[in-house]
Amino acid sequence: MAFSMFLRNSGCSSRIFTQQVMRLATQPSLQRAVAASLPTRSNALKEVKSTPILNSVRSFRTTRPRLSDEKPHDHSKLWVIERAVTAAMVPLVPVALLMPNKLLDSVLAILITAHSFWGLEAIAVDYVRASVVGPLLPKVAIALVYLISIATLGGLFYIISHDVGLSNTVRQFWSIKPQQQA
Repeated sequence: MAFSMFLRNSGCSSRIFTQQVMRLATQPSLQRAVAASLPTRSNALKEVKSTPILNSVRSFRTTRPRLSDEKPHDHSKLWVIERAVTAAMVPLVPVALLMPNKLLDSVLAILITAHSFWGLEAIAVDYVRASVVGPLLPKVAIALVYLISIATLGGLFYIISHDVGLSNTVRQFWSIKPQQQA
């Protein structure tokens, strides 16, 4: 990922940088050094071919990031936070159901909303791409994800502060008995 972010940098997308890389890749001394560093059993494989290194690899282009180049984002930290939230919810749900109070209900509401936000955002980013559906629909999808998450958190906090609480609401749903047919 770091290499991909490096290639997206404005300095790497310039024509001068590309020319310098091509010149470096076509130098015979570099090709010999690369071939000499490879572990081989025979010296026949160490001979340098006349094909430049970059000609054997198809060129690819990456899109420029939408965010500014000045603030690189480390998504591995977000991945760790997402997994920590998920792991924290495993013991928190039973504890909140066993000991209902506003503090545990509030923490549970925040964690549930964050967990669902990250999941819905991943779905919107992965499946509603601008290259497939156009430039407007992905923005609408992300806006809906934010709207749904805000409404969810607001609704959960309303239940916590103006009703019996989140844990007691779940308990009430569990205590509903089906009607007996006569």
